[in-house]
Amino acid sequence: MYTLKAFFISKWLEIAVVAIGIQLITNAVSIFLGNRPLLIVLTAIGLILLIALATSASDLIRGKNKTIGEGDALTVERRGIIFTIGLRSHDPNSTVIKVIKKLTPQYCGFIGTEKTFESNVGKTVAQNVGLKETFYREKAVDPTNIKEIKEDTVHLVQWMIERGLSKDDIVVDITGGTACPPSHSLA
Repeated sequence: MYTLKAFFISKWLEIAVVAIGIQLITNAVSIFLGNRPLLIVLTAIGLILLIALATSASDLIRGKNKTIGEGDALTVERRGIIFTIGLRSHDPNSTVIKVIKKLTPQYCGFIGTEKTFESNVGKTVAQNVGLKETFYREKAVDPTNIKEIKEDTVHLVQWMIERGLSKDDIVVDITGGTACPPSHSLA
């Protein structure tokens, strides 16, 4: 029952337009045109073309107002970014370095393993992009402990909020830091 209710709540406009509105329009046109099948078919084709034109225009309008996850992520200003980092995240061509240079956040949080922490990867990233020591934090986690990673991410978000950022100013990117050295495999 919950699924059906959620479906109707999320699709009420489509249901109203397609199931009710179009039926009312086609019935009204049929009555108006009388029993002339050719005119009814031509009117139906015209309605279909009109609907296709309206939905295409709607898609074009929505395409100009893309959300963050649809390709404009590097144009949205972020004052705080949290990354997972790996042993190569400090390389000049790494995604972490490129994103920080593009977005120039005030604060960064780095989540990595003990090995990345011991190798000073986060510190090197911060130095390469010009972040002062009080504007970044590193957390060493066990990469197989999702609960620990989540808790440390929450701590980093809270640290940024305590510095005056709002939740809308902060983005968390947990996609990096998962590469294995060539001599290892995930199997």
